[in-house]
Amino acid sequence: MTPNVDSMLNENNDRLSLVFLKSQIRYHQEFAPFARRPLTSMLIETTAQVFDIPLGKAFVWVNFFLLFLSGVLLYTLSRALYASQKQGLGNMVAYFLSFSVLFSFFPPVFSYDEPLQYCLILLALWAVVQRQWLLYVLFFTLSLITRETSVLLIPALFFFCPGIPNEKKPSHTHLKRYAVLFSPVLLYGLFIGYYLETNDLWGATQNEMSSRFGCFLENFENTKNTIESLTSLFLSLGPFLYLTYVLLKRKTVATFDKKWLHAFLLTVALNTPLVFLTSFARESRLFALPLFFLWPVFSQLFGRELRLVTHRVTYSQLAKNPRYILVFLGLTLFNYLFCFQVYKKLGLGENNYFTAYLFVLVLLLSTHFVAKRLKTFYSFG
Repeated sequence: MTPNVDSMLNENNDRLSLVFLKSQIRYHQEFAPFARRPLTSMLIETTAQVFDIPLGKAFVWVNFFLLFLSGVLLYTLSRALYASQKQGLGNMVAYFLSFSVLFSFFPPVFSYDEPLQYCLILLALWAVVQRQWLLYVLFFTLSLITRETSVLLIPALFFFCPGIPNEKKPSHTHLKRYAVLFSPVLLYGLFIGYYLETNDLWGATQNEMSSRFGCFLENFENTKNTIESLTSLFLSLGPFLYLTYVLLKRKTVATFDKKWLHAFLLTVALNTPLVFLTSFARESRLFALPLFFLWPVFSQLFGRELRLVTHRVTYSQLAKNPRYILVFLGLTLFNYLFCFQVYKKLGLGENNYFTAYLFVLVLLLSTHFVAKRLKTFYSFG
């Protein structure tokens, strides 16, 4: 909340921008693509009425509380997946430092329904782990009502349907599980049909859907938009894709780990083309959906790789090897030139710390890349 920072909440001021936030709430209630997602707006309006506060303050109360709650739910899910207390806290740190969460309310990320969607998805995943199928149907149906993009997680959930990977022929029990996993889609279909009919949104929704594919051309219509679109993808998924690649290169990967990694990659394959084709890629939160298959197990999967970056031996051995020092300096120079001479001068990343985040992110990945090469010659990490 300082004048040199531009966000949804303050617009380069040191106080809440109540007028802008109110306009965003009204926009989400009236514009067809958002009007069919009523839950967040209902929570904000109810909070404003109950506590007699402006809509802008209610927006902050609701969404920041939901972000906090999503972190608690992530920790709970991690513990249900046999994470230690330390690993659970590490997963929360990875979650809150992820680009799409840390910069939730900065343009052009512009989060609105995501905090509620995140809570409901985490509750649904917890229900799957606990085999509480009625709770799964409830929470996942609500997540679809909050944002229909949640449906893209369902194909990857089959990796976790108990017993299916070990069965040559699906039993009747497992076939029922397939049906249960898909049942929220049916319930959402019934809801959205009724809601669009009741609120006379069919025509507006059809017009909006037909115009969606024009987004692809805008995402890549010039150099600036192309760099912004690809950088947005990298900021959201780049470090996770890199770590997944490193882990899958190992000769032995536990079956438990493979399930989460494959679920993540499958959702990336489904979600990423859809974002480029039908949405504005600069809204990097749209790429983050696959991360629900990594956030709950981040420390369990990648703890060894993270220790490689933080281990003092990495840097002492690097200092003894001029060849790798040159490689690291070359990567860092390229990183600096792109972030501060290309990305920033195109008018991207200003007043929001995106440039600094991108530079630090690539610096950490470069450090890990060089450390992995060093590990070929030295035994540590």
